[in-house]
Amino acid sequence: MMRNHYLIALIPTLLLSACGSSQDDDLTRFMEEASQTMGAPVEPLPQVQGFAPKQYNADSTLHDPFVPRKAAVQNTNQPDLTRRKEPLEAYPLENLKFVGVLSKKNSMFATIQTPDNLVYQVKPGSHLGEKFGVITALTENRQTLKYELKIKETIQDPGSGEWSEQMTTLELQEHQ
Repeated sequence: MMRNHYLIALIPTLLLSACGSSQDDDLTRFMEEASQTMGAPVEPLPQVQGFAPKQYNADSTLHDPFVPRKAAVQNTNQPDLTRRKEPLEAYPLENLKFVGVLSKKNSMFATIQTPDNLVYQVKPGSHLGEKFGVITALTENRQTLKYELKIKETIQDPGSGEWSEQMTTLELQEHQ
């Protein structure tokens, strides 16, 4: 009986050792083929050019590298960055819809719908859009007979840091 246990343990060991020897042969053959098909050796990297440090002294006429440069031109278009933002300034202008016009006590108001279906009442002077947009006028276009919101947006140039203004118009959306 004990003899059968030894045979049962010996058979898998023999099978595994037979499999292992064929894998070693495959690996050896692959390595030989790979060494024959190898390409040309890789060229060495180019020599790194040296860096010549320059001494900075506070008495020199050079700009202090630790102090930001001041803009030479005073930019008058910069919006008030300390002003508390209004709810519609959280949305890009192209995602807002002009959906209605209200009249109260001889004053005109527009209704703006957000992408999450909230509706806000705005008038000239209200802010909306992510580019510091401010409504300058609510008018009726005499040619198209549609109401329009005129919006002045203020955009900063990333390169120069200067602020510029652009005008945008939102037309009253028809029901679809």
